Amino acid sequence: MPGPPLVYTPPNYTTTNVLYGTGILFTATVGTALPSDQNLGVGTAWTGLGWAYIGATEAGVTVTFNPSTQNITIEEQPTPVGVAVNTADLQITCSLSEETLANVNLAWGNGGTVAVTPAGAGQPGKSVLTLSTNFQNMAAAVIGKNQLGYARVLSIPTVISAGQVQTAYRRAAQQRLYPLTLSAICPFSQITWTDLTAIATS
Repeated sequence: MPGPPLVYTPPNYTTTNVLYGTGILFTATVGTALPSDQNLGVGTAWTGLGWAYIGATEAGVTVTFNPSTQNITIEEQPTPVGVAVNTADLQITCSLSEETLANVNLAWGNGGTVAVTPAGAGQPGKSVLTLSTNFQNMAAAVIGKNQLGYARVLSIPTVISAGQVQTAYRRAAQQRLYPLTLSAICPFSQITWTDLTAIATS
């Protein structure tokens, strides 16, 4: 006797896993400690340890992973028998909306220095950014909210800012933007995602 007809029943999906919202980008000197687990979502815990918040962006923060691969083939098989990874590029990009000398320096390689002169007799106060092509390594972290409302943190211990920057000075009512490109330059095994899943029990 034949059994019941075979009916395709798809697995359930979880709508609460569909996430949206802004990512918060911090940078710091290489080796700067991350906040404790319970403070990963607390902005002041980051800044208190020396992390710098980049501020407002024009269209949020984008994380791009772009591996380059090479197919391994044999004569006896038309499809690859393996795939080798040649490179694995990871970049964080955004357009900085807050035009501060710190952000200009960050977008332009993070190698400059800012000299501050306080106001005095016959001397107006000023800050002078002197640029450098000796781009400085730094650490970066992107913080978002997971499906539980807790922090999810992408931590990259070493990045470099070496992207092309084009800023338009125009009469039109649009902010001046500073495109920022941070490229990971550390072993891929040092890059981590930390996902908080429950509060501490005591």
